[in-house]
Amino acid sequence: MQVNHFHDHYEIYYLLSGKRYYFIQDRSYFIQEGDLVFIDKNQLHKTRNVDEETHERILLSFDDRWIRSIGEDASTHLLVPFVQKQHVFSLSGTNRTLVENLLFQLLREQQQALGGWQLNSRALFTQLLIFCSRMTDRISTAQDHAPQSHNPKIFEIVAYINEHYRNRLTLASISETFYISPSYFCRSFKETTGFSFVEYLNNVRIREAQRLLRETKLKVIHIAEQSGFDSVAHFGRVFKQVTSQTPLECRKLMRLSQ
Repeated sequence: MQVNHFHDHYEIYYLLSGKRYYFIQDRSYFIQEGDLVFIDKNQLHKTRNVDEETHERILLSFDDRWIRSIGEDASTHLLVPFVQKQHVFSLSGTNRTLVENLLFQLLREQQQALGGWQLNSRALFTQLLIFCSRMTDRISTAQDHAPQSHNPKIFEIVAYINEHYRNRLTLASISETFYISPSYFCRSFKETTGFSFVEYLNNVRIREAQRLLRETKLKVIHIAEQSGFDSVAHFGRVFKQVTSQTPLECRKLMRLSQ
C-alpha cells in the first residue's frame, strides 16, 4: 500500500495471519488474524508492520456501480459495515469459519474461472456483505489503538489537519501550535499514522480537490485555492503525484463514470 491511500471504491481487508497496524482517517488500530477491516470510499488509510513477521491478507473492493447493479435498495443492506464508526471487527468461532469459507470460495472461483464463475462470484460476495451487515452489531470490536504507537497529541494534530487543511500549514506552524519539537513531531507522526506530515496533508487536500472536481464546475485554479494550495502549478504537481492523473483528466473520467 505504497500509493493510493484513498480511493472512490469500498474496501474489505481480512487478515489471515500475522499482525498489522492500520491507520484509518484519524485513528490507528492494532489488528490480528481473524480481523475484518471495512474502509469506506475516500477514507485515508494505510497499513504498516508491527514487527518483522510476515502476514497474509485478502483484499476485496467494489464500487457504487456494482452496488446499484444488485438493486435499488442494495446499499441499505450491503453498506452497513462501512458507515459504522468502528472500522475493525474481530471474528471468532463460527463467524470466522463462515467468513473464511466465503472468502476462499471467492478466491477459487477467480482462480479456476469455470463456467458461470462471474455470476457465482457475485452471489458469494453479496452473501458475504449481507452476513457482515447482519453481524455488525453482534461481534466484538478489535483494539481501537496501536500499542507502542498510541499518541493522543498526534491524533489531536491529525484532527486539526483534517479541519484546517485549507489554511497554510507547515511543520513549523504545527510545532508551534501544539508545543512540540519538529523532529519529535515528524518521527511520532510517521510512527502513528504511517504517513509523513507532508504526505498526509497532500492526501487530505487532493481528496478535497477530487470532491470539488466531481461535484462542482469550479475552475482548476479555484479548486487549488479551496484545497489549500498556494499555486495552481504546485497543485498540479501534487495532484499528478497522488492520483497519476491531471485534474482535468480526473474530472473527465469522473463525468464518464457517472
